[in-house]
Amino acid sequence: MAAVAAIIILPILGILLLARAQWVHKELPYLGETVIEADGTKQYHTVSDINLVNQHGQPINLDDFDSCIVVANIFFANCAEVCPSMNKQIQVIAEEFLAFPNVRFLTVTIDPEHDSVPVLAEYAKSYKADLYKRTFATGSKREIYDWVMNDLLLATEQRGQDFIHDDKLVVIDKDRHIRAILETSGKTLTEKLERVKRIQDDINNLQYEYRKKDLDQ
Repeated sequence: MAAVAAIIILPILGILLLARAQWVHKELPYLGETVIEADGTKQYHTVSDINLVNQHGQPINLDDFDSCIVVANIFFANCAEVCPSMNKQIQVIAEEFLAFPNVRFLTVTIDPEHDSVPVLAEYAKSYKADLYKRTFATGSKREIYDWVMNDLLLATEQRGQDFIHDDKLVVIDKDRHIRAILETSGKTLTEKLERVKRIQDDINNLQYEYRKKDLDQ
């Protein structure tokens, strides 16, 4: 009950407080290794495709997010501290972008052996995932671990078979380049709202970048 209340109350407070903050456009960097070709062309780090299964048991891959800005994070359902706070923060952001079909949210479990489709379905239900364009997904543990570390550039520490993971999310542009890796949690309400505002700003910066490209064509 407390978790549901937090999901409801935090967005309301966020809307009231963040509405006063002014968004200022800035160009986002390209994260990861950049290769400069002989002709000077830059080849940016690109997130590889991965085969997953969503909370409805349907096979999906990154093509299902084509032409979308993707906000990706990792979690596991039994996580007691980091994941609930992180996913509540992401829910606040997802609600803010409900009216924008080109912004999608992908949450991938790093414990596929436990997080079966029924487990994911129940977890996703608590966040009204389908309404807010959130996809919770599972898949091959080996492929997920490789993808998270080498493609998303997250959870770079590993102890045995498990990740030492944190609360970060990844903002991926329509060409599958990583444009931001951002913390989600905070110790105080003010800090949490500041993190939400930063993530919203970066998503808005990407949206502005695409709108500008369309106008320049």
